[in-house]
Amino acid sequence: MLKKLLSMSLAVMMMSTACWGCNNDGGGASPDDTAADNGTHDSDAYVNKSGEAFPITMLSSSESDIKPVYDPRYTEANHRFVSSMLAALDGNENPVFSPLSLQIALQVLANGADDETAEKLLSAVCPGLTLDEVNESAESLIAMIGEDGGVNIENAVVYNDILQINKRFANTAADRYAASVGALGFSDPAAALAEINGWIEQNTDGLIKELIDELGPDTAVVIMNALTLKLDWAKPFTPLRGLEEFNGSKGAEQTGFIQSSGKYSYGEFEEGRTAVVPYNGGKYAMAIMLPEEGYSPVEAASALIPRIGECEETGVFVKMPKIELDSKYDIIAMSEKLGIAEALHGHYPALADREDVTVSQILHGASLSVTEFGTTAAAATAIVTRKSFEFFPEIKEFTCSRPYAMAIFNVETGAVLFVSAVFDV
Repeated sequence: MLKKLLSMSLAVMMMSTACWGCNNDGGGASPDDTAADNGTHDSDAYVNKSGEAFPITMLSSSESDIKPVYDPRYTEANHRFVSSMLAALDGNENPVFSPLSLQIALQVLANGADDETAEKLLSAVCPGLTLDEVNESAESLIAMIGEDGGVNIENAVVYNDILQINKRFANTAADRYAASVGALGFSDPAAALAEINGWIEQNTDGLIKELIDELGPDTAVVIMNALTLKLDWAKPFTPLRGLEEFNGSKGAEQTGFIQSSGKYSYGEFEEGRTAVVPYNGGKYAMAIMLPEEGYSPVEAASALIPRIGECEETGVFVKMPKIELDSKYDIIAMSEKLGIAEALHGHYPALADREDVTVSQILHGASLSVTEFGTTAAAATAIVTRKSFEFFPEIKEFTCSRPYAMAIFNVETGAVLFVSAVFDV
């Protein structure tokens, strides 16, 4: 059994490094901006602000020459969210998660909320930033990640094909978050579930399987994020022969270790010590945090993550276990601890159809493997919303391929205006 000390700190810092260093146009999308002003919609594609149609399998991006600006406060918000997640997961055995994956999905959701709900959601996810600032920073970060080999981030928004998606929300998701946006039929919930879980599995390189257990025909909009990482160490570790002792929370256990020595950034603080091991190319690194006596891994990580920049290069000998971790979390069950419970019970009129929807599921899964060669990781977040109108689990077929009759009547009074019987055509 691996002690939380290393497994938690390795996992959290590897994931949060992608955001190292958390803008909607003043509020959530207007509920008037449905995908088709004429009352119809294209179930195969959506049209972004550049006039381009994108099916669900394609990504869209803004053609603007103005590059988005990354706000350093986005990183500060990311670090605070890490602390919130760690506190919410304290007591879990070897937790692993991606704060960035969950943050991005919740930020996309905020764009479908009314102003009050969006403000409440962002106060927990990206405190101190407006939705404008959050969207712009996210766009900048996603673009930066897209330029880096070994790290990939994908977003998607799927809406029920009997609905109209809000145009402004769709544009924001596609142009700010590089999301694919498209319709999917939910009259066969099992088929829709397979399609959505298939997208998640494919975009996490097969590491996150069956994230969602069930979907209903009343599903309105599903927001998805997938984040993958496959990086080699700048200097490979050396695997040790045989097994060595790891003193975990449940006692001593024999396991395989890897080791490396060289010039690494290193810091000693009241809460613990930190060693920073870089990956090839220098754009990403793993911070390994070892708590001092009296501090838990959660307390140490929360205190030391914001101080990684204070570490200084020196000679360090690093020795740690090889690890493989997997997790799956129900975020709604953790929503009180994360400070998002009230927002999740808020109003989201700007997702689709001028009517409100409710958030029914938020699921997050992550996988992490650390070896002598490097790190492989994946995370996925799915936010499922339900529409507040009646759906029918069975669609009744009504094909007039034999003689039939027609009557035209006034709905309010029932008075019949015209009647016809058709025997032949």
